[in-house]
Amino acid sequence: MKVIFEFDTCSENFDNSELERVKNADKMAHTLFEITNQLRSWYKYDDRESIPTDEIYDKIWDIINSEINIDNLYS
Repeated sequence: MKVIFEFDTCSENFDNSELERVKNADKMAHTLFEITNQLRSWYKYDDRESIPTDEIYDKIWDIINSEINIDNLYS
């Protein structure tokens, strides 16, 4: 089976962010994989009573920003 994604870049309805989402699908999947691994690591191996919200926020954004430019995915 062959699947072809086709975008008419000359069309007035062309949405570049849609193209960017398709081009970055593998990176987004990998990002989700890394986030879930980090969450699992905190849950299974972190001995602290609680994890500071800032640490969670910063770590998740570090993972996202290391893989994708989220600003390019939605206009």
